Amino acid sequence: MATIKSAMGLNAPGAVYEHFWKSQGFAAKDRDLTQSVQGAMRDPATREKFTGFLQRAGKSAFGEMREKQVTSTTVASAIPLVFDPDVLDILRTDTPLLARLPIRGYSGDPVRVNPITARDAPVGFVSEAASLNLLAQSNEFTITPLDYNNKIYADRVTIGDFAERVAAEGPINVRETALGARISEWAQCKEQAILYGDHAQAGNDGSPGDAQAYDGMIVETQPANIINKAAVNLGASDALLKDIKAEVKTLLQTVGVNKGDLEIWTSHTLFDELENELQVRAVLDQNQNSANYGYEVIYISGIPVIASHNVDQHTWCAGAYTPGDEGDVFIVNTRASAFAALAPLFMVPLAKQGFADEAALGEYGTYIDRSGGRFGKYLQAYNI
Repeated sequence: MATIKSAMGLNAPGAVYEHFWKSQGFAAKDRDLTQSVQGAMRDPATREKFTGFLQRAGKSAFGEMREKQVTSTTVASAIPLVFDPDVLDILRTDTPLLARLPIRGYSGDPVRVNPITARDAPVGFVSEAASLNLLAQSNEFTITPLDYNNKIYADRVTIGDFAERVAAEGPINVRETALGARISEWAQCKEQAILYGDHAQAGNDGSPGDAQAYDGMIVETQPANIINKAAVNLGASDALLKDIKAEVKTLLQTVGVNKGDLEIWTSHTLFDELENELQVRAVLDQNQNSANYGYEVIYISGIPVIASHNVDQHTWCAGAYTPGDEGDVFIVNTRASAFAALAPLFMVPLAKQGFADEAALGEYGTYIDRSGGRFGKYLQAYNI
């Protein structure tokens, strides 16, 4: 790991952070974390600023390409990809959960978060005499720092006629390029790792069960908030809806989280079961002579339900690690959960061979839970 970090120029976090985040207008605001990329892109002016970003940067980088190896200066020529709206659109369509997880910059390694794990009660109601001297009263709180080690994701891509594409007038359609295909593969792997990553599986296959992977929600969630649901009787009317709603209410009652920060992540299979419990009715549009059967958006207790095909059972580490189930439900606190990156997904031009350009893809970051796993839940394997 140290050798790779040195080769990629990642041993100087300040310079890396400057290149990928600060130079793009992202500065640390919240406990040393930058504003999220998704949050920034809600500003029309910012989205306009980064429209065509990959085209402009790629044209410059590939236009000056010479055969070279990855060296300690490589990071200086790296092109950050996640700022381009076209790349974010790939996330939205291919990995809807990952698209909703805040992507934030952090200037160091490891990433340190400082959750408050205990605090004294207030001084409370006092007499006038006692109110004259409060210095001796206790008002302490306990911070238990958590460190998350950055992990390296790597891939390579062979890009045919890319130089002509980026030189052409008009926007580049990233999805239809070889680069777009590799970005989709990165997104799939990352969404799976966010959910089911477990480095303790000690695999050696580059999967979310690899020894070099970061831990996902099934590891970072506190054991008390991981609840096996395989035995829940779903035969009764609205049983699944009621059970998930009860888990939400328990979280609100016992932890006091803000409901507006919560999302419910499921598989499409479980989403379909929720639709059925809601007694789906067809919506007829007489003007268009069409019918739409089913729901596109479901809320449980005001909390949106988001579905992805990556909530499922997976097989990694030569079959030794098979986490997940279509019946899984993740109650996610998007204020506590994030992906913190020293270097977000980037591309480094390597060499030109024949009519193809060779490039490396990389990312240096980790999934973090700033609540220490207390503000969300993992509901395992509803028997759907």
